[in-house]
Amino acid sequence: MPPMIFLADELRNLDGHSCFTVLGSEVPFPFTPKPSQHFVKGMDEGVIAAMPLLDDWGIASRLASLQGYAGCQQGYVTDVARNYLAQLTRQELDDTTIYSCGPHPMLQAVVDLAREFGVNVQTSLEEFMACAVGGCAGCVVPVESDSGVQMKRVCVDGPVFDGRLVFSES
Repeated sequence: MPPMIFLADELRNLDGHSCFTVLGSEVPFPFTPKPSQHFVKGMDEGVIAAMPLLDDWGIASRLASLQGYAGCQQGYVTDVARNYLAQLTRQELDDTTIYSCGPHPMLQAVVDLAREFGVNVQTSLEEFMACAVGGCAGCVVPVESDSGVQMKRVCVDGPVFDGRLVFSES
């Protein structure tokens, strides 16, 4: 969650940018969710839980979990994002970028969703890093490039990559 909170804070200060942040957790959230003050297109009536800090900053957010938490989307972050994206016009989708971090299966699902709606997607990878300075190559991941697949070091070449270049179509 911290990278997404930091990014949302940075983006809210840029002219012409608006944010919608979706957070998911299968363990209790590290904060007490509250009903959002912000309307979000495409949300089911009962999906109102938001992160208080983001809500106070004026950033719309929604929460997802399979644990049955009150006000949260019963499902995955991609369920919330799909509902939101489905309400956007083609022009709005063209101006949309999804930023994501989390476990690989979730990132694959997010990249698949981005492909489905034709939006840009950036993924922040979480790999084990031994040296964290690029010397050991312990954190390499295959990344598509114009010249074929290249091995990129998450610690120095990333950690953020174009998700479509890291995660193949499933």
